[in-house]
This record gives sequence, C-alpha cells and structure tokens, in this order.
Amino acid sequence: MKINFNIFKGNISWNALIHQLNGDVLLRHVSMKGNLDSRNVDFAYCDETCQGKILNDENKLIGNFSVSY
Repeated sequence: MKINFNIFKGNISWNALIHQLNGDVLLRHVSMKGNLDSRNVDFAYCDETCQGKILNDENKLIGNFSVSY
C-alpha cells in the first residue's frame, strides 16, 4: 500500500510504500522525513475514508496522511 504524508510546518510532503499500517511504521516515516520538533506524535486513522491525522503531544494537528491500495 502507498501512504501520502503531509506535514504542515515547512509544507513537507512525500510518499512511501509500506506492507503494514501501524503506529510504529507511521512514526518511523514521519520521524525520518517530517523534520519535526519532537518525536512525541500520535496518529488517528479512519478506515472508511483511508485518511489520517498526525497530532503533536498537545493533540494539535500538525499533518495528515492518506492510504491507497
């Protein structure tokens, strides 16, 4: 599956191919390419829309991602 990431700070976007969708995989990709101030991030994902949110440790939206199969 392909994931499209968007980080609002710096307007950073990229795509990645993954085999399994989970928080550890998302965190690894966001930590490597997201240029974030902190690794304390969380993810919320909706199965119906195949879209997710990237949240900081204050539960504020700092980016989003979408999954395509």
